[in-house]
Amino acid sequence: MSEQFLELLKFLFLGLLYVFFIWIVIMSLFQLRKPKKKRRASQKKQIVDSQTSITSLLTIEPQEAQGTEYLLKEEIFLGRDDECEVTINDSFTSHRHARIFLDENSPYLEDLTSTNGTFVNGEKIEKPYLLQQRDRIQIGNTVLEAK
Repeated sequence: MSEQFLELLKFLFLGLLYVFFIWIVIMSLFQLRKPKKKRRASQKKQIVDSQTSITSLLTIEPQEAQGTEYLLKEEIFLGRDDECEVTINDSFTSHRHARIFLDENSPYLEDLTSTNGTFVNGEKIEKPYLLQQRDRIQIGNTVLEAK
């Protein structure tokens, strides 16, 4: 084989190797991107059914705060901080413990990486949770009910 042919083969192999590495990088980037999840029709129906207009939160526990009602807005924060719309004086509550926000007119509860967690109907939530009528939210020793 001629020396020129071997040089040509070497450059072709090197070019293919570069193309392969570029392809790996592009595929890795596509895998790292989180595509926006599309809602199925059944999920949309569930959202519409659960929207029986939650307009407020009612304090159930502790006894001294029982009956306190908080109206929901576009976004409200729950925690010990005085700037939170729902102030919870409890040592098990973070300064900004959780938030409730509206997404397509549906109220979602999100834990803001609190130390002790946020619970809905006795189960710890890890991601935004779609609130429904009569859901019980527990933050520390405080229990609120969605109305």
